[in-house]
Amino acid sequence: MENKLKAYSEQPLGKFLSSIGKRFLHTLNVELFQLDIKRSYYALMLIEEGNGKMTQQDLADLLESDKVSVVRIVDYLTETGYVKRERVITDRRKYGLTLTEKAEKELPVIKKAMQKVVKRALTGLTPQKIEELYNTLNIIKKNLY
Repeated sequence: MENKLKAYSEQPLGKFLSSIGKRFLHTLNVELFQLDIKRSYYALMLIEEGNGKMTQQDLADLLESDKVSVVRIVDYLTETGYVKRERVITDRRKYGLTLTEKAEKELPVIKKAMQKVVKRALTGLTPQKIEELYNTLNIIKKNLY
């Protein structure tokens, strides 16, 4: 067991998880090659769930990201024609986010590709192993707060 632990510690956990994330995004981009965006798919899905009431701060909270990163995401999605940013009437410091027709048209394709890639990533794992994986990742996440 000690040898295995030593082997695991030689490749830092963050590097390993980052590598998985990069491979996941690459595989997703291959599935979505026809789209003119190459990232921020999950942010689009979250904005859709907001039903027109999502602010940039709400998105930052859901993504567990800082405001600067979320501004970059929203800028990218706005520039590519997927999201509209509008000042919130009741609080002019906030911006509300809504999807464009373009995004609404492409979201079913994005969701289907996301499901396909997740299914591929989890191939060979039983439902019990998948649950254990997510539980373990949540424990690791909580340990790092």
